Amino acid sequence: MSEPLTHGWEPETAADDSLLRAFVLSTAEVSAWIAERTGGRARRWDDVAAADAGSPVLFDNLAVLLAPPAYIDCADAVARVLDHYPLERHFVLLSPWPTPDLSGLGVHLMGHPPFMTRAAGGPAPPLPDGLRIAEATDASTLADAVEVLAEGFGIPTSGSALAKPAILGGPVRIWVGYEGDRSVATAAARISHGVIDVEAVATVPDCRGRGYGEALTWVATTADPALPAALYSSDIGRPVYERMGYQAQFRFTLWHRPPG
Repeated sequence: MSEPLTHGWEPETAADDSLLRAFVLSTAEVSAWIAERTGGRARRWDDVAAADAGSPVLFDNLAVLLAPPAYIDCADAVARVLDHYPLERHFVLLSPWPTPDLSGLGVHLMGHPPFMTRAAGGPAPPLPDGLRIAEATDASTLADAVEVLAEGFGIPTSGSALAKPAILGGPVRIWVGYEGDRSVATAAARISHGVIDVEAVATVPDCRGRGYGEALTWVATTADPALPAALYSSDIGRPVYERMGYQAQFRFTLWHRPPG
């Protein structure tokens, strides 16, 4: 009798079955941890997880498919996610796989960012001249990081889950780059399930092109030198990550539900 084969996304499958599975579970679980630590709500089923941080920042409210659409009822999973979030809350639905057209359910396609991975270890290059990097450890340094994100991405300066000190001391670490006393760059890492998820990389517009964002990304990427790193990138940012040793694997699918 032949041995039955797992497809790798059953709820009981170990997180280390693949790097992608570790990343997916880390994304879902750390998003839930952030939401619950900052006064929000989280819900998880076998096929999808939804974290509502109650934030005006879109990516703070993140839902994640936990299995490929071929193995689940994708429309039913999205319906449960929609029911989880209040109508006034916008959120992102992340699928590591291509999905059917979900636009009829009230969500809008955001795009297909490259999923990139990097092996553990390797030395970081010297810091650019004039840049000082500090880890965010209190409300003041978290506020500095959020100011950079606000200027870099045009997100609100208040209400973000990342600005709340309750997220300190857990799986989320944030660094801020300073030019003199001014915060000019930032990056964050979520460390869980044996993988470093690098995110929130930003540089203020008038300081771009100086290597600041790449320097912050190196700090996040090597936050634990024994672990591999992963991220999903914009197409514009992809060459920077490739220069650092990241390799594009395939593309995710992002959907967005606007408020109201």
